[in-house]
Amino acid sequence: MKKGSHKYVRRAVKVDYAQHVILQHIRPLSSEYASIDSCLNRRISESLLSKECMPHFRRSGLDGYAVWSEEAGSASTQNKACLRVIDEVPAGSVSSLQVVPGTAIRVMTGSAVPEGADAVVMFEQTDELQLDGQDCIRLKHKVEYGQNIANPGDEVEAGQLLMGAGTRVGPGQMALLASLGYEQVPVYRRPIVGILTTGSELIAVGEPLQPGKIRNSNAYMLAAQVQQYGGLVEHLGTVSDDIDQVVSTIHAAVQNCDMLIVSGGVSVGDYDVMAQFFAAMSGSEAELLFNKVAMRPGCPTSAAVINKKLVFGLSGNPGACFVGFELFARPALLAMQGIDSLAQSPIKATITTDYKKGCPHDRYVRGRMTISQQQVTASVLEKNSSSMLVSIQEANCLILIPSGSTGISAGEVVALITLPYETTPY
Repeated sequence: MKKGSHKYVRRAVKVDYAQHVILQHIRPLSSEYASIDSCLNRRISESLLSKECMPHFRRSGLDGYAVWSEEAGSASTQNKACLRVIDEVPAGSVSSLQVVPGTAIRVMTGSAVPEGADAVVMFEQTDELQLDGQDCIRLKHKVEYGQNIANPGDEVEAGQLLMGAGTRVGPGQMALLASLGYEQVPVYRRPIVGILTTGSELIAVGEPLQPGKIRNSNAYMLAAQVQQYGGLVEHLGTVSDDIDQVVSTIHAAVQNCDMLIVSGGVSVGDYDVMAQFFAAMSGSEAELLFNKVAMRPGCPTSAAVINKKLVFGLSGNPGACFVGFELFARPALLAMQGIDSLAQSPIKATITTDYKKGCPHDRYVRGRMTISQQQVTASVLEKNSSSMLVSIQEANCLILIPSGSTGISAGEVVALITLPYETTPY
């Protein structure tokens, strides 16, 4: 066989087919318990129900006076009801006294509303005075029953669903879990993702540049993407364009990792070792899923299953590598943590720039999405070619340019895949 000819035996599959065939080989990872102070950005592994109601006592919503609303219901600026203040209740305390006709109890935000009271009036709606050496208030406004009181279960009822499996724990979830006593939180185990880069042209970040050599940026970009979606990174280093070294490294890596991502060597050049690797796959423990996708950039993106572990072959070109990860590795990582990201519909937006470069395949270009006055717009970033990486820092979406010979014009509606990255300010 002519050198390299085996790498041309490829059948391009559609992006959605590639995504779905990948997910057929994914199962959520096992569950574990994490302390609440270490579960930020983790994924909940089971539906969580409230073990109690919140609040669990009648709670004042503000600083004011607990009163009996029927007595104070007719108060106004002309007819000011006068009440004796018989106690004060700081937050965390409970009054031993009861509100009876003609009395009020001073309460603070979050404190327990005393027995007998059925409303709280804010300080600003009272005049404070002393009558015969007794603290008193005059109410300046009508008081409604239940005013400024949160009753037990008003916020959360006992047994209520708090969050479903797959929920990402953020600040709001942390607050809710803490308030309801979840000291230990059931979460999915974080996927361990091996990152391997190939190419004799790659040098380390700290090395001085040499003719024909480039610094290894993909390893750091991929590691950041993996961590963004909840994974743990296993750095496997860089191997040269040597098929035997690639094979031994990959087979060792799948023993310890849940997923493996290899950057570089997937095209049709004489030294593209990952193309050789995927083409030569055989055996009961290995299955090639695809080795070509009908898309730009990243057409030679490949995927296989080895020992039930997904192995991705992404382009060595940084732009294509970035896009390939977001389209294929991201859904796999999220699925391992209980999320079906493909169920989310793309966002529709109006494109503000022309993109007249036609292509026989759908094209996914890096873009910048803006939401203003309920209008979603997106612009194609400059320096967007497969080999360029500088525009990745500006991208907060991928713009889908449908296949065709004419591209797309400003003002047309496009589909966006949103990205969870903050962009660099201009």
